[in-house]
Amino acid sequence: MKRIIVTILMSVVLVIGITAQKKYVKQAEIHIDNNELKEAKTKLDMAFQDEKSKDWAKTFFVYGKLAQAAGVSDNEEFNTLIDNPFKIAFKNYQKAIELDENMENAVNMQLPLLSNAVINKGIGGFQTKDYSVALDAFEFAMKVGENEIFGGAADTSIIYNAGLAAYNGEIFDKAIEYFTTCSKLGYGGADLYLLLKNCYLGKEDSTNAAKTLQEAFEAFPGNENVLVHLVNYYLFSGNNEEALEYIAIAKEKDPENATYYHAEGVLYDKANEAEKAMKAYLKAVELDPAYFNTQYNIGALLFNKGVTMVEKANAIMDNEEYEKAKTAAEAQFTNALPYMENAHELNPADIATMETLKILYYRMQMMEKHEVIVKKLSESKEAE
Repeated sequence: MKRIIVTILMSVVLVIGITAQKKYVKQAEIHIDNNELKEAKTKLDMAFQDEKSKDWAKTFFVYGKLAQAAGVSDNEEFNTLIDNPFKIAFKNYQKAIELDENMENAVNMQLPLLSNAVINKGIGGFQTKDYSVALDAFEFAMKVGENEIFGGAADTSIIYNAGLAAYNGEIFDKAIEYFTTCSKLGYGGADLYLLLKNCYLGKEDSTNAAKTLQEAFEAFPGNENVLVHLVNYYLFSGNNEEALEYIAIAKEKDPENATYYHAEGVLYDKANEAEKAMKAYLKAVELDPAYFNTQYNIGALLFNKGVTMVEKANAIMDNEEYEKAKTAAEAQFTNALPYMENAHELNPADIATMETLKILYYRMQMMEKHEVIVKKLSESKEAE
């Protein structure tokens, strides 16, 4: 009978001993609930030093809660209590489940809150333009989101934001990776392809940039923004034939858009096809008289033609023929003047326009206007 009593007493002592050691974990949890995070950490540090509680699943779970609370706290002192608090929280939650599968339900209650906290950190990185912080946060949010509680489906908005953070931070390889994933998942629309194109251009990969624009056009044939980017890409890359093909498509879709006719004029201008260029420019200015570039380009085209005609006239030995050629050249300058004046009115600070007007006014002996433009030109150069 005595032996039985002794065994019972030893069992009681053992339970009390274990409970005594685990009380630090329970006390820490109470401190967390009361926002007493420094006290909670002290208790958990003690729990991790004890043999009986250092490998207890609940110890890791509560430490995860502490790290998460420190990460979301408005108290800067708490923010620095644990390095990388959200990652530490997730790591401890995983360890808790590894030690005891029964902890899974408790962990699953915390993960949505952790995910929101990490996403908010990513948004904060965007707001402060710290894109490396934003990228790290969204990448970690993707990892947290792999948990079964989130349904196992990829959160495309988080993947997209990770790509956007990488893009803004000029980490183009990662941006391409995440944007490509989004496109495969059908997320992001036409703008996603344009961002991808910019990523490839950032890597000086013109081949894939052009390929991406082609894919965008095939996926969104009616998207005007994609069409504009295609036209501009081929316009600036010097591939005139491709550019003209897409301009023709663009004009069919939006025949009242002056920019398409202006772009067409630029291409023909570069190809020294003056008549076709002028026809396109005149249509552009008809649709949008306030478009500075078109007004200037028409004036420049006429002015340059006048200069060429003067050079040819100067080579004529016959006086009568010379006068005819000179008169024809002067007519070109006269035609150029109103367009250059319109351009100057639309953009009074443009130096090239004022330089051309100075020459035109002098040639046409409009000396009052010549003096005014010379003064404006001088003031503009001094201000630079």
